Amino acid sequence: MHALLRQYGTRLLKPGLQLFGKTPVALQRAITERLFTQVLKPLLIEGELDFMASACVEVHITDINQRWYFQVAEQQIQVHRRGQAQVCFSGDLESLLLMASQAVDPDTLFFQRKLSISGDTELGLALKNLLDSLELTQLPVFVRTPLAHYASAYQSLR
Repeated sequence: MHALLRQYGTRLLKPGLQLFGKTPVALQRAITERLFTQVLKPLLIEGELDFMASACVEVHITDINQRWYFQVAEQQIQVHRRGQAQVCFSGDLESLLLMASQAVDPDTLFFQRKLSISGDTELGLALKNLLDSLELTQLPVFVRTPLAHYASAYQSLR
């Protein structure tokens, strides 16, 4: 079951994200802004992301060539399809899922060249360390559950 979840999880997510990338920008923004604001709500409320108030972070999913640009404003995450990023995180979908699910340490992915950080690396490392310090239990259940299953699937194949 775990092998199927891992194998088909990324197979289904890739076309889903590619299709999502073709939807109207307003719809993409509405969905991703709500999702990321909800997921990062504790950090936003506590002011942990205030250091990003004037920064723009690009996330590039290399194997499906999708890019999103994230900013923090008024305790909310803003998402754009274009931007002037100070820092860029890039990697394939599986590596980003492994990082998000905490199945693999981001540093390991970086040293394996599956994750890269370019631009303002100090800002990138601060953000990476902050996100890495989040426990999956702190995330909303609709995010935590699929990530936990993905991590479990990955661990069972090792």
